[in-house]
Amino acid sequence: MPSSPVHLELALIMAEELGVRNKGDFLLGSISPDCVNYGMEQASEEVRYAAHIRDRDYDRWKAMLREFYKKELPESEGSEDFLRGYLFHCWCDIAWDEAVQPELFEFLGTLGYGYDDMTGQKWRELYRFNGVVMGAPEYQECRRLCAKGRPRAIAGCSEELILKFRDYVINDYRDKVLDEKPLFLSGGHILKTVRQMRAMGYDKELSL
Repeated sequence: MPSSPVHLELALIMAEELGVRNKGDFLLGSISPDCVNYGMEQASEEVRYAAHIRDRDYDRWKAMLREFYKKELPESEGSEDFLRGYLFHCWCDIAWDEAVQPELFEFLGTLGYGYDDMTGQKWRELYRFNGVVMGAPEYQECRRLCAKGRPRAIAGCSEELILKFRDYVINDYRDKVLDEKPLFLSGGHILKTVRQMRAMGYDKELSL
């Protein structure tokens, strides 16, 4: 899965083609599933999976996301773009896992890391990449738009927690940044995730 800065960058890139009207709501939604990790390294699997409407089986996960969107959209008048951003996060997680993560794990294997090391080293590389993403000029637009977003309670995530997490992501996030150059990840992997979203039709899952 991508980090929150990468999710914001993905949302900014794809907002126009998805017909997003309220980019602030959409970008806020695009990081909100990860709010359950606020104040800790990572929430329990049960909590994370509930927030991401997730199952270990990816086909089942995709079906759950479709059903959730179908159920929630009629009740989301005025906050459709927040809901779409929330689901966008989950579809991007899937696209990243399909298109980028296998290559990242293969690269880490060439450095001598084994299976037990992969998760920790994956996040270490993402922390390196965060510095690149957050230092790019367009990230200031991500921060500006996200700050304007309006949350709503969703999938076990309260408005209060979402806002706390948003403020942490756009105003701080220093504990998730390493002052080192990425060994593998680049802007090309963000674009590869966008291409995977389009190729697999995940972008169409967010139609109004």
